Amino acid sequence: MFEFKIKNSYKKARSGFFNTPHGKLETPNLAIVATHGKIKLLNKTEHLRANPDLIIANTFHLFVNNKVKEIKGSGGLHQWSSFQKPIMTDSGGFQVFSLGWGKIHGIGKFLKRQVSDKRNFSVPEKLVKISEDGVIFDFNGKNFELTPEKSIKIQKDLGADIIFTFDECTSPFNSYAYTKKAMERTHRWAIRCLNFFHSHSHGHSQSLFGIVQGGIFEDLRKKSSKFIGSLAFNGFGIGGSFGEKQMRKVLNWSLSGLAEDKPRHLLGIGKIKDIFIAVKQGIDLFDCVVPTREARHAVLYTKAGKLNIEKEIFVKDKKMIEKNCQCWVCRQEISRQEIRHYFKTERIYGQRLATLHNIYFFKNLFREIREAIIDKRLEKLEEEYYNYR
Repeated sequence: MFEFKIKNSYKKARSGFFNTPHGKLETPNLAIVATHGKIKLLNKTEHLRANPDLIIANTFHLFVNNKVKEIKGSGGLHQWSSFQKPIMTDSGGFQVFSLGWGKIHGIGKFLKRQVSDKRNFSVPEKLVKISEDGVIFDFNGKNFELTPEKSIKIQKDLGADIIFTFDECTSPFNSYAYTKKAMERTHRWAIRCLNFFHSHSHGHSQSLFGIVQGGIFEDLRKKSSKFIGSLAFNGFGIGGSFGEKQMRKVLNWSLSGLAEDKPRHLLGIGKIKDIFIAVKQGIDLFDCVVPTREARHAVLYTKAGKLNIEKEIFVKDKKMIEKNCQCWVCRQEISRQEIRHYFKTERIYGQRLATLHNIYFFKNLFREIREAIIDKRLEKLEEEYYNYR
């Protein structure tokens, strides 16, 4: 049912496909974030218009919002969302970071200041309680527990094609000692996830990816890569929060122990300059909120750079968002002027139009990346996206 094949390579970059029960996924590719199982703001018709190759739903948020039983009862995410292409679900592991150390250290997926072990602060016990058993989250005044087994069970109930092990994503401000402890616990959780995955059938054919952690530390990353790479996973995720300048090194360490013939997914990364860095290191899959979140904030993507469509300069701009763009919005000849007007008068509709365009832009970007790998011109393509450095 699942088959990953590398068809072309250029230096470390590779292109190919990953067969799933819901179709062939060409790689490299990007999963569009659909936190609650559907892309935010889009209705069923607009989902079809957006036509992403892959979406990723959020296990934690579907769990705490009591949607799992409903989705399982409908036959899984594909039936519930009417999306018949490949779907991923994360494990809830990123929320261990975002609701814990991420809040304490004031950072997200990428850090924007110098790393120092002195910033370790105190363990976020009031936000998340991490133990060998799993994690108890304090969310909206209620406690919710996720364990490795429960995370996998939920993901089996959701029925996504590709699912991930439950892990602890650490902060780049965590000390070496804490990062090592979290990584070793993540390894033990990975074994528990794998055992539960193989011993409990839910009727869906699924592919389980293990996650490499280890923070910003070379020896830990290499150790985690070797350990996770030794287990019988169908593919691998590269997790963690790290600085942009550290990305090449962290990826190199993280990939060192992973099999070449299995897909590698870089979790939570989707800025254009980072995509090129990662593809050139051998990453096959990505997921990120960038296309949809920035669309909701009136940011439109073009090859020449981003447009903040609410600026005054677009008041009388009758050009399309981007010349020769084949997204639904541009094919309807909806101008920059009109989209700006919608943001001012019917904001949600403007956000939906921007979302449709940005999803197409990123889908087309990855098509161009795959072609550039085949033609061995990846650096030249990267130059064409110079404004996103």
